[in-house]
Amino acid sequence: MGLFAAFAARGDGEGPWSVEPSLGVSAEHTTNPRLANTDVHAETREALLIDVPLRYDADELELLLRPNARVTDKTGYSALGSNYEHLDGAALFNDERDTASLQTEVARDSSLYYLGGVVDQAGFARDTASVSGDWTRSVTERDQLSLDSSWQRVRYDQPASANLLVDYRYLSAGPTLAYALSERNTLKLLGTYGDYESLSGTTKSTSENLQVGFVRLLSEAWTLSTSAGYSRSVNTEHTEIDYFGYLFPVTQKASQSGTVYTASVTRQGERLSFSGSVSRALQPTGFAFLSRQDSYNASATYVRSERWDFGFSAGLLKAINPQVASGGVALNTQDVANHYLNVRLAANWHWTPQWSISLTVNEISQQYAPPPVSVDSVGVNIDVVRKFLRSQF
Repeated sequence: MGLFAAFAARGDGEGPWSVEPSLGVSAEHTTNPRLANTDVHAETREALLIDVPLRYDADELELLLRPNARVTDKTGYSALGSNYEHLDGAALFNDERDTASLQTEVARDSSLYYLGGVVDQAGFARDTASVSGDWTRSVTERDQLSLDSSWQRVRYDQPASANLLVDYRYLSAGPTLAYALSERNTLKLLGTYGDYESLSGTTKSTSENLQVGFVRLLSEAWTLSTSAGYSRSVNTEHTEIDYFGYLFPVTQKASQSGTVYTASVTRQGERLSFSGSVSRALQPTGFAFLSRQDSYNASATYVRSERWDFGFSAGLLKAINPQVASGGVALNTQDVANHYLNVRLAANWHWTPQWSISLTVNEISQQYAPPPVSVDSVGVNIDVVRKFLRSQF
Protein backbone atom coordinates (compact mmCIF):
# COMPACT_ATOMS: atom_id res chain seq x y z
CA MET A 1 0.00 0.00 0.00
CA GLY A 2 2.87 2.35 0.78
CA LEU A 3 4.36 1.77 -2.64
CA PHE A 4 1.15 2.61 -4.49
CA ALA A 5 0.61 5.64 -2.27
CA ALA A 6 3.94 6.93 -3.59
CA PHE A 7 2.61 7.01 -7.17
CA ALA A 8 1.85 10.56 -8.28
CA ALA A 9 0.39 11.94 -11.50
CA ARG A 10 2.62 13.98 -13.77
CA GLY A 11 1.68 17.40 -15.11
CA ASP A 12 0.67 18.08 -18.71
CA GLY A 13 3.57 18.30 -21.13
CA GLU A 14 6.08 16.75 -18.74
CA GLY A 15 8.02 13.53 -19.22
CA PRO A 16 6.84 10.22 -17.79
CA TRP A 17 9.89 9.77 -15.52
CA SER A 18 10.30 11.58 -12.21
CA VAL A 19 12.47 11.36 -9.10
CA GLU A 20 11.73 13.00 -5.74
CA PRO A 21 14.49 12.21 -3.20
CA SER A 22 14.34 13.01 0.50
CA LEU A 23 16.97 13.11 3.23
CA GLY A 24 16.31 13.14 6.96
CA VAL A 25 17.60 12.57 10.47
CA SER A 26 15.85 10.57 13.16
CA ALA A 27 16.34 10.41 16.93
CA GLU A 28 14.67 8.04 19.37
CA HIS A 29 14.63 7.40 23.11
CA THR A 30 13.23 4.04 24.25
CA THR A 31 12.79 2.97 27.88
CA ASN A 32 13.07 -0.80 27.36
CA PRO A 33 14.00 -1.55 23.74
CA ARG A 34 14.90 -5.20 24.47
CA LEU A 35 11.49 -5.79 26.06
CA ALA A 36 13.37 -7.46 28.88
CA ASN A 37 11.85 -8.29 32.26
CA THR A 38 15.20 -8.01 34.09
CA ASP A 39 18.25 -5.77 33.69
CA VAL A 40 16.25 -3.09 31.87
CA HIS A 41 18.26 -0.43 30.03
CA ALA A 42 17.03 2.60 28.11
CA GLU A 43 18.58 3.55 24.76
CA THR A 44 18.96 6.77 22.78
CA ARG A 45 19.70 6.41 19.08
CA GLU A 46 20.27 8.63 16.05
CA ALA A 47 20.12 7.69 12.37
CA LEU A 48 20.24 9.09 8.85
CA LEU A 49 17.22 8.42 6.58
CA ILE A 50 17.50 8.20 2.77
CA ASP A 51 14.63 7.74 0.29
CA VAL A 52 14.92 7.99 -3.51
CA PRO A 53 11.63 7.07 -5.28
CA LEU A 54 11.87 6.83 -9.07
CA ARG A 55 8.52 6.82 -10.91
CA TYR A 56 7.29 6.17 -14.42
CA ASP A 57 3.74 7.26 -15.26
CA ALA A 58 2.07 6.51 -18.60
CA ASP A 59 -1.61 6.31 -19.58
CA GLU A 60 -2.10 2.64 -18.60
CA LEU A 61 1.15 1.75 -16.82
CA GLU A 62 2.76 3.07 -13.64
CA LEU A 63 6.13 1.94 -12.28
CA LEU A 64 7.93 2.69 -9.03
CA LEU A 65 11.48 1.81 -7.98
CA ARG A 66 12.27 2.96 -4.46
CA PRO A 67 15.64 2.52 -2.75
CA ASN A 68 15.49 3.61 0.91
CA ALA A 69 17.81 3.10 3.83
CA ARG A 70 18.63 3.97 7.43
CA VAL A 71 22.27 4.49 8.38
CA THR A 72 23.57 4.36 11.95
CA ASP A 73 26.83 3.34 13.59
CA LYS A 74 25.19 1.52 16.53
CA THR A 75 23.52 -1.84 17.08
CA GLY A 76 20.90 -2.99 19.54
CA TYR A 77 17.19 -3.61 19.98
CA SER A 78 16.08 -0.03 19.46
CA ALA A 79 14.08 0.67 16.31
CA LEU A 80 17.06 2.81 15.27
CA GLY A 81 19.49 0.23 16.59
CA SER A 82 20.72 -1.07 13.26
CA ASN A 83 20.95 -0.20 9.61
CA TYR A 84 18.36 -1.25 7.07
CA GLU A 85 18.44 -1.28 3.31
CA HIS A 86 15.30 -1.68 1.18
CA LEU A 87 14.84 -1.85 -2.57
CA ASP A 88 11.09 -1.75 -3.24
CA GLY A 89 9.41 -1.97 -6.61
CA ALA A 90 5.85 -1.78 -7.89
CA ALA A 91 4.02 -1.83 -11.19
CA LEU A 92 0.36 -1.03 -11.90
CA PHE A 93 -1.47 -1.72 -15.17
CA ASN A 94 -5.03 -0.58 -15.75
CA ASP A 95 -7.40 -0.60 -18.73
CA GLU A 96 -11.17 -0.74 -19.18
CA ARG A 97 -11.57 -4.37 -18.04
CA ASP A 98 -8.32 -5.47 -16.39
CA THR A 99 -6.22 -4.25 -13.48
CA ALA A 100 -2.94 -5.91 -12.56
CA SER A 101 -0.27 -5.03 -10.00
CA LEU A 102 3.12 -6.39 -9.00
CA GLN A 103 5.15 -5.61 -5.87
CA THR A 104 8.73 -6.66 -5.11
CA GLU A 105 11.01 -6.17 -2.13
CA VAL A 106 14.59 -6.97 -1.24
CA ALA A 107 15.34 -5.83 2.29
CA ARG A 108 17.47 -6.14 5.40
CA ASP A 109 15.44 -5.01 8.40
CA SER A 110 16.51 -3.80 11.80
CA SER A 111 16.85 -5.90 14.92
CA LEU A 112 13.71 -7.63 16.12
CA TYR A 113 11.66 -6.10 18.93
CA TYR A 114 9.71 -9.15 19.95
CA LEU A 115 12.73 -11.30 20.77
CA GLY A 116 13.81 -8.90 23.50
CA GLY A 117 12.17 -10.86 26.28
CA VAL A 118 13.35 -14.20 24.96
CA VAL A 119 17.06 -13.89 24.24
CA ASP A 120 19.49 -11.62 26.08
CA GLN A 121 21.67 -10.67 23.13
CA ALA A 122 22.04 -7.83 20.69
CA GLY A 123 19.20 -7.84 18.22
CA PHE A 124 19.75 -9.40 14.82
CA ALA A 125 18.67 -8.61 11.29
CA ARG A 126 16.19 -10.27 8.96
CA ASP A 127 16.85 -10.59 5.21
CA THR A 128 13.72 -10.69 3.07
CA ALA A 129 13.02 -11.21 -0.62
CA SER A 130 9.40 -11.14 -1.74
CA VAL A 131 7.22 -10.91 -4.84
CA SER A 132 3.44 -10.50 -4.86
CA GLY A 133 0.92 -9.78 -7.56
CA ASP A 134 -2.77 -9.64 -8.31
CA TRP A 135 -4.98 -9.48 -11.39
CA THR A 136 -8.63 -8.42 -11.55
CA ARG A 137 -10.90 -8.74 -14.54
CA SER A 138 -14.39 -7.27 -14.86
CA VAL A 139 -16.27 -10.18 -16.44
CA THR A 140 -19.59 -8.30 -16.56
CA GLU A 141 -20.94 -5.15 -14.97
CA ARG A 142 -21.66 -7.18 -11.82
CA ASP A 143 -19.00 -9.92 -11.81
CA GLN A 144 -15.29 -9.59 -11.03
CA LEU A 145 -12.65 -12.32 -10.91
CA SER A 146 -9.38 -11.76 -9.05
CA LEU A 147 -6.26 -13.87 -8.68
CA ASP A 148 -3.68 -13.14 -5.95
CA SER A 149 -0.32 -14.78 -5.35
CA SER A 150 2.80 -14.09 -3.30
CA TRP A 151 6.21 -15.60 -2.64
CA GLN A 152 8.53 -14.75 0.26
CA ARG A 153 11.90 -15.98 1.52
CA VAL A 154 13.23 -14.91 4.92
CA ARG A 155 16.61 -15.53 6.51
CA TYR A 156 17.54 -14.52 10.08
CA ASP A 157 21.06 -13.33 10.81
CA GLN A 158 20.95 -14.80 14.31
CA PRO A 159 23.93 -16.05 16.31
CA ALA A 160 24.38 -19.82 16.49
CA SER A 161 23.83 -19.70 20.25
CA ALA A 162 20.30 -18.26 19.80
CA ASN A 163 18.77 -20.70 17.30
CA LEU A 164 15.27 -19.32 17.99
CA LEU A 165 13.85 -18.83 14.50
CA VAL A 166 13.95 -20.85 11.31
CA ASP A 167 14.73 -19.51 7.85
CA TYR A 168 11.73 -20.14 5.64
CA ARG A 169 9.98 -19.61 2.34
CA TYR A 170 6.25 -19.10 1.92
CA LEU A 171 4.08 -19.35 -1.18
CA SER A 172 0.38 -18.49 -1.29
CA ALA A 173 -2.19 -18.11 -4.06
CA GLY A 174 -5.94 -18.04 -4.50
CA PRO A 175 -8.91 -16.67 -6.46
CA THR A 176 -11.68 -14.28 -5.43
CA LEU A 177 -15.05 -14.06 -7.15
CA ALA A 178 -17.11 -10.92 -6.46
CA TYR A 179 -20.74 -10.35 -7.45
CA ALA A 180 -22.43 -6.98 -7.02
CA LEU A 181 -25.91 -7.56 -5.61
CA SER A 182 -26.67 -3.85 -5.82
CA GLU A 183 -24.87 -0.51 -5.88
CA ARG A 184 -24.15 -0.86 -2.15
CA ASN A 185 -23.81 -4.62 -1.57
CA THR A 186 -21.23 -7.07 -2.93
CA LEU A 187 -20.94 -10.78 -2.24
CA LYS A 188 -17.54 -12.53 -2.43
CA LEU A 189 -16.17 -16.07 -2.48
CA LEU A 190 -12.48 -16.39 -1.51
CA GLY A 191 -10.08 -19.32 -1.55
CA THR A 192 -6.39 -19.51 -0.58
CA TYR A 193 -3.68 -22.16 -0.62
CA GLY A 194 -0.45 -21.69 1.35
CA ASP A 195 2.82 -23.63 1.42
CA TYR A 196 5.28 -22.82 4.26
CA GLU A 197 8.61 -24.64 4.52
CA SER A 198 11.80 -24.15 6.53
CA LEU A 199 14.83 -23.75 4.26
CA SER A 200 16.51 -26.64 6.08
CA GLY A 201 13.64 -28.89 4.94
CA THR A 202 12.92 -30.02 8.51
CA THR A 203 9.40 -28.62 8.87
CA LYS A 204 6.57 -27.78 6.51
CA SER A 205 2.98 -26.51 6.67
CA THR A 206 0.37 -26.63 3.93
CA SER A 207 -2.93 -24.83 4.41
CA GLU A 208 -6.19 -24.28 2.56
CA ASN A 209 -9.08 -22.03 3.44
CA LEU A 210 -12.40 -21.09 1.87
CA GLN A 211 -14.34 -18.01 2.92
CA VAL A 212 -17.54 -16.16 2.05
CA GLY A 213 -17.35 -12.37 2.16
CA PHE A 214 -19.75 -9.43 2.12
CA VAL A 215 -19.04 -5.75 1.42
CA ARG A 216 -21.56 -3.04 2.29
CA LEU A 217 -21.24 0.66 1.40
CA LEU A 218 -22.86 2.18 4.47
CA SER A 219 -22.58 5.73 3.12
CA GLU A 220 -20.34 7.83 0.90
CA ALA A 221 -17.67 7.74 3.61
CA TRP A 222 -18.22 4.44 5.47
CA THR A 223 -17.58 0.89 4.18
CA LEU A 224 -18.09 -2.43 5.98
CA SER A 225 -16.22 -5.56 4.81
CA THR A 226 -16.55 -9.05 6.31
CA SER A 227 -15.50 -12.60 5.46
CA ALA A 228 -15.53 -15.89 7.33
CA GLY A 229 -14.79 -19.50 6.55
CA TYR A 230 -12.92 -22.68 7.34
CA SER A 231 -9.19 -23.40 7.30
CA ARG A 232 -7.20 -26.63 7.51
CA SER A 233 -3.44 -27.03 7.80
CA VAL A 234 -1.15 -30.07 7.80
CA ASN A 235 2.17 -29.80 9.67
CA THR A 236 5.01 -32.14 8.74
CA GLU A 237 8.35 -32.69 10.51
CA HIS A 238 11.28 -34.72 9.11
CA THR A 239 13.65 -36.11 11.75
CA GLU A 240 15.98 -39.06 12.29
CA ILE A 241 16.15 -41.67 15.03
CA ASP A 242 19.29 -43.46 16.13
CA TYR A 243 18.73 -47.20 16.31
CA PHE A 244 21.90 -48.99 17.48
CA GLY A 245 24.10 -46.60 15.55
CA TYR A 246 21.97 -46.45 12.41
CA LEU A 247 20.02 -43.32 11.50
CA PHE A 248 16.54 -43.85 10.13
CA PRO A 249 14.42 -41.02 8.67
CA VAL A 250 11.10 -40.41 10.41
CA THR A 251 8.23 -38.24 9.23
CA GLN A 252 5.62 -36.98 11.69
CA LYS A 253 2.38 -35.33 10.65
CA ALA A 254 -0.33 -33.47 12.53
CA SER A 255 -3.31 -31.51 11.26
CA GLN A 256 -5.33 -28.67 12.70
CA SER A 257 -8.47 -26.96 11.50
CA GLY A 258 -10.73 -24.13 12.55
CA THR A 259 -12.42 -20.92 11.54
CA VAL A 260 -10.74 -17.95 9.91
CA TYR A 261 -12.38 -14.55 9.53
CA THR A 262 -11.89 -10.85 9.00
CA ALA A 263 -14.13 -7.84 9.55
CA SER A 264 -13.27 -4.21 8.92
CA VAL A 265 -14.95 -0.83 8.84
CA THR A 266 -13.39 2.20 7.18
CA ARG A 267 -14.22 5.88 6.89
CA GLN A 268 -12.61 8.07 4.25
CA GLY A 269 -13.23 11.78 4.69
CA GLU A 270 -11.55 15.00 3.64
CA ARG A 271 -10.20 15.62 7.14
CA LEU A 272 -10.91 12.54 9.24
CA SER A 273 -10.16 8.98 8.16
CA PHE A 274 -10.67 5.88 10.30
CA SER A 275 -10.26 2.12 9.99
CA GLY A 276 -10.85 -0.74 12.40
CA SER A 277 -10.50 -4.49 11.90
CA VAL A 278 -10.52 -7.87 13.60
CA SER A 279 -9.17 -11.06 12.00
CA ARG A 280 -7.97 -14.60 12.55
CA ALA A 281 -5.54 -16.18 10.09
CA LEU A 282 -2.57 -18.52 9.70
CA GLN A 283 0.58 -16.48 9.08
CA PRO A 284 4.28 -17.20 8.37
CA THR A 285 6.40 -15.98 11.28
CA GLY A 286 9.78 -17.71 11.37
CA PHE A 287 8.68 -20.44 13.76
CA ALA A 288 8.54 -24.09 12.77
CA PHE A 289 5.03 -23.98 11.35
CA LEU A 290 2.40 -21.39 10.48
CA SER A 291 1.31 -19.23 13.40
CA ARG A 292 -2.35 -18.74 14.29
CA GLN A 293 -2.87 -15.03 14.84
CA ASP A 294 -5.84 -13.06 16.18
CA SER A 295 -5.47 -9.37 15.32
CA TYR A 296 -7.41 -6.31 16.52
CA ASN A 297 -6.47 -2.98 14.94
CA ALA A 298 -7.73 0.61 14.88
CA SER A 299 -6.22 3.70 13.29
CA ALA A 300 -7.26 7.27 12.55
CA THR A 301 -5.78 10.32 10.84
CA TYR A 302 -6.94 13.91 11.15
CA VAL A 303 -5.82 16.68 8.79
CA ARG A 304 -6.19 19.92 10.72
CA SER A 305 -4.68 22.18 8.07
CA GLU A 306 -2.20 22.20 5.20
CA ARG A 307 0.61 22.23 7.77
CA TRP A 308 -0.67 19.99 10.57
CA ASP A 309 -1.97 16.42 10.62
CA PHE A 310 -2.27 13.87 13.43
CA GLY A 311 -2.39 10.10 13.61
CA PHE A 312 -3.39 7.40 16.07
CA SER A 313 -3.10 3.63 15.86
CA ALA A 314 -3.55 0.73 18.25
CA GLY A 315 -3.02 -2.94 17.57
CA LEU A 316 -3.39 -6.08 19.65
CA LEU A 317 -1.96 -9.34 18.33
CA LYS A 318 -2.50 -12.74 19.93
CA ALA A 319 -0.20 -15.34 18.38
CA ILE A 320 0.13 -19.06 18.99
CA ASN A 321 3.59 -20.04 17.76
CA PRO A 322 5.03 -23.58 17.62
CA GLN A 323 7.89 -24.13 20.03
CA VAL A 324 11.41 -24.25 18.56
CA ALA A 325 14.15 -25.92 20.59
CA SER A 326 17.66 -27.24 19.86
CA GLY A 327 17.21 -26.81 16.13
CA GLY A 328 14.29 -29.26 15.99
CA VAL A 329 10.56 -29.16 16.47
CA ALA A 330 8.26 -31.61 18.20
CA LEU A 331 4.69 -31.52 17.00
CA ASN A 332 3.17 -32.21 20.40
CA THR A 333 5.19 -29.82 22.57
CA GLN A 334 3.52 -26.85 24.21
CA ASP A 335 3.10 -23.87 21.92
CA VAL A 336 4.46 -20.42 22.72
CA ALA A 337 1.66 -17.91 23.29
CA ASN A 338 2.52 -14.24 22.69
CA HIS A 339 0.39 -11.12 23.10
CA TYR A 340 1.62 -7.84 21.61
CA LEU A 341 0.03 -4.42 22.14
CA ASN A 342 1.25 -1.40 20.21
CA VAL A 343 -0.24 2.10 20.71
CA ARG A 344 1.08 5.01 18.65
CA LEU A 345 0.41 8.77 18.56
CA ALA A 346 1.93 10.98 15.85
CA ALA A 347 1.96 14.69 14.99
CA ASN A 348 3.34 15.95 11.67
CA TRP A 349 4.22 19.56 10.98
CA HIS A 350 4.75 20.45 7.32
CA TRP A 351 6.95 23.43 7.97
CA THR A 352 7.35 24.22 4.26
CA PRO A 353 6.55 22.22 1.11
CA GLN A 354 10.08 20.75 1.41
CA TRP A 355 10.61 20.48 5.20
CA SER A 356 8.61 18.39 7.67
CA ILE A 357 8.99 17.48 11.36
CA SER A 358 7.28 14.44 12.89
CA LEU A 359 6.90 13.58 16.58
CA THR A 360 5.83 10.03 17.48
CA VAL A 361 5.11 8.51 20.89
CA ASN A 362 4.49 4.80 21.10
CA GLU A 363 4.10 2.10 23.73
CA ILE A 364 4.77 -1.58 23.11
CA SER A 365 3.86 -4.29 25.58
CA GLN A 366 4.35 -8.03 25.33
CA GLN A 367 3.09 -11.06 27.21
CA TYR A 368 4.51 -14.45 26.45
CA ALA A 369 4.44 -17.93 27.93
CA PRO A 370 5.61 -20.37 29.15
CA PRO A 371 6.55 -19.15 31.74
CA PRO A 372 4.18 -16.14 31.96
CA VAL A 373 6.09 -12.86 31.50
CA SER A 374 4.81 -9.33 30.89
CA VAL A 375 7.04 -6.44 29.73
CA ASP A 376 6.57 -3.05 28.10
CA SER A 377 8.49 -0.16 26.57
CA VAL A 378 7.77 3.52 25.78
CA GLY A 379 9.51 5.34 22.96
CA VAL A 380 9.68 8.93 21.69
CA ASN A 381 10.84 9.56 18.13
CA ILE A 382 11.56 12.78 16.19
CA ASP A 383 12.12 12.86 12.41
CA VAL A 384 13.29 15.90 10.45
CA VAL A 385 13.00 15.33 6.71
CA ARG A 386 14.00 17.49 3.74
CA LYS A 387 12.20 16.59 0.52
CA PHE A 388 13.87 17.86 -2.64
CA LEU A 389 11.97 19.19 -5.62
CA ARG A 390 10.73 16.62 -8.07
CA SER A 391 12.74 16.31 -11.25
CA GLN A 392 10.83 15.10 -14.31
CA PHE A 393 12.25 13.97 -17.62
